[in-house]
Amino acid sequence: MLTPPSRRTAADQAELALFQGIIDGTVPPGTPLRLQDLADQLGMSMMPIREALRRLQGLGLVEIIAHKGAWVRPLTTEDLLDTYATRMHIEGRAVGLAVANFTPELAEQARAALRTQAEADERGDLIASRDGNERFHFIFYEASGSSWLVRSIIPLWRNGERYRVESMRDPEHVRRRAAEHEAIVEAAERGEPAEAVAALLAHLQSSVELLAAGLARDLGADAGRAVPPPTVEEVLGDPPLSGASPG
Repeated sequence: MLTPPSRRTAADQAELALFQGIIDGTVPPGTPLRLQDLADQLGMSMMPIREALRRLQGLGLVEIIAHKGAWVRPLTTEDLLDTYATRMHIEGRAVGLAVANFTPELAEQARAALRTQAEADERGDLIASRDGNERFHFIFYEASGSSWLVRSIIPLWRNGERYRVESMRDPEHVRRRAAEHEAIVEAAERGEPAEAVAALLAHLQSSVELLAAGLARDLGADAGRAVPPPTVEEVLGDPPLSGASPG
């Protein structure tokens, strides 16, 4: 059963509850999303549920077909690889731009987010760990100064989170991610956009390889072709990009 959150508008509450359920597997891939059933579980009318489903469709988490209904999109290797290939380009560019605007205060905020994530990992709180990880990354993306980059990243990020749940329970995976995160911060502190982008690309590449292998085991399928990461030069551009003005 879904647990309704206790804040925000009714549509916001419904969206958050459904998002959490989809991400943590409470509402598995392929599950039909029937308005009346969801309204009963969340103690709401069907109107905010309908709006929440439209929003989740916009994030790529839900499929809606007129006269047929809505359901949670399936997890597939093709979707995973496509999601991460696109993330590498867009998030890499955001990190490259962020370096020019990276301050000691942002570095401290980034490390505080990592501490929050590590503490959550220690107590087995997957939601808090996920929130800390998201906050860490979006400190960089928001520092890019490009509001459209941030808006473009959000649906890719939300879809990518569906694939990360099981990997978050793997201690070795958690340790590797922590080291990769720190490498991104250190490169940004040194004012080296190429190094920061390279660290992010390596982080996303190692993540998608691990996730693809795990998904293939779960589905009894082939892991698919490895995502060809863009080069740092492709992300930074020629001439290399410089800081953007806040959007």
